Amino acid sequence: MIAVDGGQTLLERDDALARIDQRLHDAIAGRGSLLLLEGPAGIGKTRLVLAAGRRGRGLGLTTLSARGSELERDFAYGLVRQLFEAPVVAASPPDRAELLTGAAGHAATLFGVAARDDIAGALLDPSFAILHGLYWLCANLARRCPLLLTIDDVHWADQASLRFVHYLGRRVEELPIAVVAAARPAGPADGSPLLAAIAAGPPAEVFMLTPLSEHAVAELMRRGSGPTWSRPSRRPATR
Repeated sequence: MIAVDGGQTLLERDDALARIDQRLHDAIAGRGSLLLLEGPAGIGKTRLVLAAGRRGRGLGLTTLSARGSELERDFAYGLVRQLFEAPVVAASPPDRAELLTGAAGHAATLFGVAARDDIAGALLDPSFAILHGLYWLCANLARRCPLLLTIDDVHWADQASLRFVHYLGRRVEELPIAVVAAARPAGPADGSPLLAAIAAGPPAEVFMLTPLSEHAVAELMRRGSGPTWSRPSRRPATR
């Protein structure tokens, strides 16, 4: 089957797009979820993540995006800053105060804005306080409008950001939030325990992407859609 999203041709990805659409509508209805798209390099994960963002914006969800990078994975909370720094910093002072109200204020220093100063916050472990603060920042954003977080190349995310995704994923059912993420399957030697925990923990759903059929590959070649959707070759795949 052929789907067209944002002018892009997506062949044999109807099931994945249907899963994405279901998660978006669930978020609108107040039911949160985490969908993890898994597959090797070049199989089309990025196109599906971009399609999720376009569909989310089309449905009126607040859509925030981030992408892991092999060169930035040593910088703590790099992925988190990609997601939330722009809306927090760009907000007017009253709006920012609303976004960072309550426990969300524990995450304020990540974005270079005024840190909260209270006794209760000081009693919390700093790393847990930030995770808890980021969760409530998501909750405050979603209170205004259902929220979509799209995250590509999660396998290259820094560990602190992965810890947040895991923390949010275990609680996301309580919020009108959809998380659509993409990652390569973890190998036995280089797999991240946190990434494995994200995939294994409820309510996450892992959707494995399969290679396109020969017919679909031929159709893409005819349309001139590029090599990233071709079947795996003997050469190492690159992004």
